[in-house]
Amino acid sequence: MEMDRRNYRQLVDTTVEIADKVGVADIVGRIVKDLKDESEPYSRMVMETIEKVVAKLGVSDIDARLEELLIDGILYAFKEQTSDDDA
Repeated sequence: MEMDRRNYRQLVDTTVEIADKVGVADIVGRIVKDLKDESEPYSRMVMETIEKVVAKLGVSDIDARLEELLIDGILYAFKEQTSDDDA
């Protein structure tokens, strides 16, 4: 389990660094669909990655369509998380 947490952290940090080099929109645009993944731990990791990228680099190059996809993915992930908690 410790290895999984270390890999998780390295993956998030590496993705943030890549976004710093290539831009927020490119990275977020590639991973936003993964917010709807069936695996809750994976979708949480994607959410944390997007959160860290946006916190570090801002949202200036995110267009309206990508913003819609983000909102849709976040709402979906929240709904699925809430459903799992109720079950």
